[in-house]
Amino acid sequence: MTILAVFAAVYPILPSNSKPFSELGILGPDRKIGGYPNSVTASQPFLLYGYVGNHAGVINYYEVLVKLGNRTTVISNSTYANVPTIASHPLMLADNQTSIFAMKLSVGEAGTNVRLIFELWSFNVTTSQFGYAGLWNQLWVNVTAR
Repeated sequence: MTILAVFAAVYPILPSNSKPFSELGILGPDRKIGGYPNSVTASQPFLLYGYVGNHAGVINYYEVLVKLGNRTTVISNSTYANVPTIASHPLMLADNQTSIFAMKLSVGEAGTNVRLIFELWSFNVTTSQFGYAGLWNQLWVNVTAR
């Protein structure tokens, strides 16, 4: 009983190694890492899957933006890509919840080394707007003419 009482008194002041975080992943057409298309046809839909995990300690409203860039597109954990958005996927997740969702995408024009950029945005209740969460992935594809 004494050991439990000591543990109960000390536990709240022990440092925690866990920090709130979110996860973003892109899965191939088989819902697995890998198997991504190298080439797609212009204006023809193709399928990928998104993966988002919420470990922020609270319910979170997310949006995954899919953007179209190239080699010169600047993106980092602090700077989102300033290029056109071709798709968006909103989702709400409870703490410690994950989601895998289909993304039916298409690229309108042919091109070599087209950069599909996937960004995670999170809704800020204080400002009532989405903010870039600093998480992103990319997929390079060649887009052939139809």
